[in-house]
Amino acid sequence: MELYIKESGTPGAPTLLFLHGSGTSGWMWEAQTHALADFHCLNVDLPGHGLSNQVEWVSMADTADLIAPIIRARATDGRASLIGLSLGGYVALHALGKYADCIDHVVVSGVTAAPPPLGALQRLQISLMYRFMKSPWFVRAQAKMMFLPNDVADLYTESMLAMSRVAFKRILAELYVLKLPDLRHIPVHTLVVAGSKELKAMVESASLIPGLMPNAQGRLALGLHHAWNGENPELFTAMIRAWVSGAPLPEALQRVTR
Repeated sequence: MELYIKESGTPGAPTLLFLHGSGTSGWMWEAQTHALADFHCLNVDLPGHGLSNQVEWVSMADTADLIAPIIRARATDGRASLIGLSLGGYVALHALGKYADCIDHVVVSGVTAAPPPLGALQRLQISLMYRFMKSPWFVRAQAKMMFLPNDVADLYTESMLAMSRVAFKRILAELYVLKLPDLRHIPVHTLVVAGSKELKAMVESASLIPGLMPNAQGRLALGLHHAWNGENPELFTAMIRAWVSGAPLPEALQRVTR
């Protein structure tokens, strides 16, 4: 069974391939793909999610293995720039570590360089999420905690209800022992971003991960949270356009030092 892909934009233009976060699906990128219609956009539902929820989630590296053939078969000239948030960001980094030859630029947001530290409260939240992930009232409450607008909260609820429990469990297990691929010699221009109000580990990784790479930079989106592509879609879109076009990044993004 193949992954679901929504294709949009301008055929023949440079390709942007979007990778969504856990518990969502390709809908989370609609604002970006609409505003970037002058590019060729591939919006993928990851295994265990959305319209790919019948595809087994194995691992981040395995998912990267599924993404590479999509790029080679459907992207303009067999190359793409990857845009990933949260889980999608980790998948993008794994793809970068193995398939840099078909990747032009990378933008990742909301990732960590090492397993995120989980205190008692975070572990309780995860346990409750696993138990109640098929309960609409609980998922709606989670959406509010993520500062999602009402219309987006509806889509998030629908996506969580569709998500495979197996995928949820395996993704969490992998995060507990997270190890990024070796990126030290990867020349692809990579931007690592975090909302300044995300977990401390994600904020710190906006400088740690670029420090591992020869052509990477880190930025903070001030005052924004984990799902900030929905909180401030205009800024997120402007960031993508600037990075893949080689233009200066928006001044609203604060540079972080290595």
